[in-house]
Amino acid sequence: MKNAATIAVTFALLLVLGGCSSTPPGSRPMRRPGSENDLANPLYPFTLMRQGSVLLQQGRYDDALKSFEKAAQLQPENATTHNMVGLCYLKLEQYDKALAAFNKALDLVPSFSDARNNRGATYLALKQYRLAEVDFLAVLGDPTYPHRWDVYYNLGMTYFDRSQLGAAIENFRRAAYSSAPVFEAFLRLAEIEERQGKKDAAMDTLEQAHLKFPDQAEATFRLGKLLLQAGRKDEARKYFKEIADSDPSSKLAEEARKLLEAQ
Repeated sequence: MKNAATIAVTFALLLVLGGCSSTPPGSRPMRRPGSENDLANPLYPFTLMRQGSVLLQQGRYDDALKSFEKAAQLQPENATTHNMVGLCYLKLEQYDKALAAFNKALDLVPSFSDARNNRGATYLALKQYRLAEVDFLAVLGDPTYPHRWDVYYNLGMTYFDRSQLGAAIENFRRAAYSSAPVFEAFLRLAEIEERQGKKDAAMDTLEQAHLKFPDQAEATFRLGKLLLQAGRKDEARKYFKEIADSDPSSKLAEEARKLLEAQ
């Protein structure tokens, strides 16, 4: 996936296995009775999904993919397994395979909003903006979908990348100023405001991001740079020092120290 400064997509991990367990026809290898690796064990697909989810969160996408693909073989009619396979391929930037997996999930369950959002994210990565927009709007049409603020951000990106800034701002604001604010939406709003020469508004937006996400150093660093450009050196130093002290070994901390030493 691309860096969050360009494209940020939040994926909902649906871990509950629905439906009945199914296994492919044919002979099975001999296993020890009661082993979780026993293909006849109805809990084995759930174990694979749980393992895959942990590996995915650790960034071990190839290993996660193996677990999810095994689960998909055992439960080929389970849309969740195909969605998780698609997520791995999306993280690995194998977009054609990701689309195939999300399409399979949606063939099985057309109302599966997680899979539709993830397919939209894949179209977005491929710069197929119209298809991404259609998927994101469809997900927002689902009043029960719990991650709609992330979808507003994704939809905003489809407009941002096409320089449709009015529509982008509208969706980024919905994502940022919500009950579950999306950090990257603040960054994109500040970026637009800075492009438009509205530096005071950009600083206000980054200050909001800093207050809501104090552990996210990128907003703090950008706020410090804007304050420095505005001649507000003492305020800028406060933010640069905060970054340098909070995570001394990070790249942003190194840059912050350089800016502090230059003052």
